[in-house]
Amino acid sequence: MALDFTEYFKRYEAIVAEVDAVFKKFETDMPDLVRCGKGCSDCCHALFDITLAEALYINHKFNERFSGIERSTILERADKADRQIHKLKRKVYKASQEGRPATEILMEVARARVRCPMLDDNDLCSMYEHRPITCRLYGVPTSIAGEAHTCNLTGFKGGEKYPTVNMDIIIDRLITIGKDMQKGIGSRYKELGDMLLPLSMALVTEYDEAYLGVREAKADTAAKAEPAKPAEIKAPDAAPKAADDACSSCTESKSACETCKTKTVVLGGGE
Repeated sequence: MALDFTEYFKRYEAIVAEVDAVFKKFETDMPDLVRCGKGCSDCCHALFDITLAEALYINHKFNERFSGIERSTILERADKADRQIHKLKRKVYKASQEGRPATEILMEVARARVRCPMLDDNDLCSMYEHRPITCRLYGVPTSIAGEAHTCNLTGFKGGEKYPTVNMDIIIDRLITIGKDMQKGIGSRYKELGDMLLPLSMALVTEYDEAYLGVREAKADTAAKAEPAKPAEIKAPDAAPKAADDACSSCTESKSACETCKTKTVVLGGGE
């Protein structure tokens, strides 16, 4: 019996809705700075990984939508991209073993250009409605481990302060879904929920019971088991304040705002 991920997908879609609301707020409040538009594919060559929850969701939507020659073409692109990424990661590992500075290695990774397998011949996303969260926030300031990032084609300038989306909080929430999923299906792989992988691999992988490590003796029971209760997800305000909107994905209480150092981040470094 096929595993049922419906409840986990609903939790993922709720986070996607919050993220889209945040991006829309940036577009509305800062139209001269957010310059994303149809035909721009800069983000489609960026190198990043996605969480297990995203991988399963996108894989599911891909299998629903594509078949025949179109599906084969995308899978060929995914296989090509996956080989490129594998070679790059081996290169990064070798550099780290040689003792090269982490900042130098990260800069090299940031300069890497790998074409997304979902990017068609017209430079349009074949799965735009179901693209990863990283893609949905590309073009507005985001912070990872306190360091701000944004697309070079935007109007955001280095050294200036802007409302900034805390990616660490979003990724933590996605990983939580993956961990709940691991327990819900009875996977023997305890670190399954922490998995991070390229979109290309997510497309070519068959997420069956064997791959996910579902114990054979408990496969039927796990598939029917009631999934873990989703964490409470706060819906974004209809008209949030500009300074607060970038924090709409935060699950902390309002009392934490005064000590939060990622609400407004200097683009390019600093507090």
